[in-house]
Amino acid sequence: MKTIAIFTGYYLPHTGGVERYTYHIAKELIKQGYHVLIITSRYEENLMEIEQLEGITIYRLPTYHLFVNRHPILKFNKRQKELLQPLEKEKIDFVILQTRFWLTTLVGGKFAKKHGIRRILIEHGTTHFTVHHPVLDFLGRIYEHILTAYVKTLVKECYGVSKECVNWLKHFNIKAKGVLYNSIDIAQYKKFHTVPVSLEKDTIKILFVGRMIKDKGIIELIEAYQKLKKKYDISFVLAGEGPLLETLKKENQDIIFTGNLEHEDIMKLYPKMDIFVNPSYSEGLPTTVLEAGLMKCAVVATDVGGTSEIIENGKEGLLCKPNIEDIKEKLEEMIQNEELRQMCKENLHRKVIQKFSWEETTKQLQNIIEK
Repeated sequence: MKTIAIFTGYYLPHTGGVERYTYHIAKELIKQGYHVLIITSRYEENLMEIEQLEGITIYRLPTYHLFVNRHPILKFNKRQKELLQPLEKEKIDFVILQTRFWLTTLVGGKFAKKHGIRRILIEHGTTHFTVHHPVLDFLGRIYEHILTAYVKTLVKECYGVSKECVNWLKHFNIKAKGVLYNSIDIAQYKKFHTVPVSLEKDTIKILFVGRMIKDKGIIELIEAYQKLKKKYDISFVLAGEGPLLETLKKENQDIIFTGNLEHEDIMKLYPKMDIFVNPSYSEGLPTTVLEAGLMKCAVVATDVGGTSEIIENGKEGLLCKPNIEDIKEKLEEMIQNEELRQMCKENLHRKVIQKFSWEETTKQLQNIIEK
């Protein structure tokens, strides 16, 4: 039985696209007979340093509590060395490094190189990391380039979770070897899909799922909604948590804010909605768009990252620019045209099942591991 080690900045219970990607890849690899380890950050003190969950051994490295929800900063101290020592006894056969700019990638790359273990990098981003502060963003870009230059000396095989991620790696003079698509558990459709039953027959229900941060385009989306509600009978549900949540709740009493939801509750929510919106500034390959498509919810999404690899505009959904007017325009088109909504639901559902399953992505990854 081969042992696979995955180094990632965050892992569950922290929620996000990379975390879900890591979880599902790990579970599929276990099904295929591999032993899987995950090495990540201990971003909260209440998390155990070492534990077993669902057949996966998790090592959490000591972490400073700065930028805790955006970028885990590891402590390169004695305790980190102590936690890495058991890995040397695990007889690791293959290492997967998630994204260029997390320090766990640096730790994993150095570990794999030291012990002569084959490793690959999987890139999930399509733009520079940003906190929307000109000075900090400038320094951040310098940091990214310096760290990526070091990572390039540690790993030669790189992949992206979308074609746009592959293109983005060229910015750092990295030629990727291919795509390992972000995907979805297609069995969840039968598990969670229900036929919507609503007394509000004429109300169009709109959904956003994601972190309440500026990068997700949540400000522009709310502005677009406030304009549309003057003209149409619509309701708006925002699911997720983040630093903007309390402020947005106070300023928008007419919007339903659910806060953080369990994944199962989110999957049950999609089929109750008419339109799902992803107004994000940047994406690798957005998991929420795949989820909405699987659960037959019509999608309006910004044309960023790999979104256009999921949605052909006007066929599987509507693509828009990340600004208020274009989000409003595409939402209005979807609100007005029930035939368009139904067509997009069915087309996107079919495409997700055919192309974006974890079984298919893991099969490709397994070919890479075994070659």
